[in-house]
Amino acid sequence: MIRIFIIILISTFSCDIFSQYAMHITKEETSEISSVKEEVPAKLMRKFKRDAARIALRLDSSVEDLRFHNISISPDKMDQIFEILKSVYLSGETGKAISRCNVHTFPNPSIDQIKIIYNNSVEWAELLNEGITETTNEAFNDLLDEYGLVIENHEKWTDEQDILVIRSSQPLNMAALANEFYNIEGIEEIDLGIPDIQGNDITFTRGHDSWEVKYILNIGGSLLDIEKKKHLWIFEVSDEGAVRFLNEEGEPIPEWMKCESEYSSLARG
Repeated sequence: MIRIFIIILISTFSCDIFSQYAMHITKEETSEISSVKEEVPAKLMRKFKRDAARIALRLDSSVEDLRFHNISISPDKMDQIFEILKSVYLSGETGKAISRCNVHTFPNPSIDQIKIIYNNSVEWAELLNEGITETTNEAFNDLLDEYGLVIENHEKWTDEQDILVIRSSQPLNMAALANEFYNIEGIEEIDLGIPDIQGNDITFTRGHDSWEVKYILNIGGSLLDIEKKKHLWIFEVSDEGAVRFLNEEGEPIPEWMKCESEYSSLARG
């Protein structure tokens, strides 16, 4: 009887130890999963996708030659760049500080909007002249349907000309798309909406087995300044996705911008 009691006691004790051990392992795994699943905010995800599209176009060709390339942007190339931008953000405080500074690609090339200036006396503009945002031109409408475009706005431009704002729901090579619209009778000019002033930017430079990713923050001055002060963050991202912070340099970030990384604050002392 005593022997049976001892066996039961040992079994109970063993089960308790195993249960505690299992709970400990579960907590560790949960902790690891939560750290791995750190997520990029949805608002930043949308911006990173736009950044990735612009960078993919830049890498594909010089901005001047984009009108001769495909209208669609390579999904694989965009995905690769998107993952790199995400990995930099998730790599630590410096990556997050860059986003607080709102450093994204300068809006060149155009990826989502064009403004079409056309002669408002052309036959296909009859509905537009009546205030209906539709055309009767088959080629024009086919382009809208094929590339998921919408006429966002229609305005008077001059006595003889009107302007249409065309927007895409997905990133596209708008310079190449503009070429297609130029083939339509009555279209006289297309504005890609590229700003004349300088702005923040992100650049990618290919290394042997990695990318150098440079974030450029323009600081201060009026919009008319030709030369603006810059602050730079430079990272290296390997083809396996490993992120290495290389350097932070340039003009100090003003305190009012409230986006410095911990590194910057310490460096300035």
